[in-house]
Amino acid sequence: MAGSEQVTTMDRILQEITAVSRRLKGMDTGITSLTMETKPMCSEIAGFQSCVTGLEQRMATMADQVHSLRQRPGTPVHL
Repeated sequence: MAGSEQVTTMDRILQEITAVSRRLKGMDTGITSLTMETKPMCSEIAGFQSCVTGLEQRMATMADQVHSLRQRPGTPVHL
């Protein structure tokens, strides 16, 4: 009887391990799929970030120009 209970317990453990393994495989497949879907977005995000950086630099330059012009009253502003 004890041997039979031990086999049953081992079978249950094996079933649980198999179930967890299947879930992990599903998660792995999902992560791979998500990675493939988001890869193009990464380059778009990098492009957008580059645009924002460029705009930040232009705004800083414009702020410097305005600050410089404020030092010289009467100078026409051409931005």
